[in-house]
Amino acid sequence: MAKECPKCHSKNLKEVEDKSKPIAYFGHQPIYKKKFVCKECTYEWFDEGGAEV
Repeated sequence: MAKECPKCHSKNLKEVEDKSKPIAYFGHQPIYKKKFVCKECTYEWFDEGGAEV
């Protein structure tokens, strides 16, 4: 099933790293959680049932 924006139902999305807080480190390299951003309405959310941004 293709992902779509929960607000406007657009499928025009981009997946970006949420650099507000690293979730882990690999050596000295931070690992960030991924979030989706709708290119139509700019709504942001996490896919795993996490909190809205």
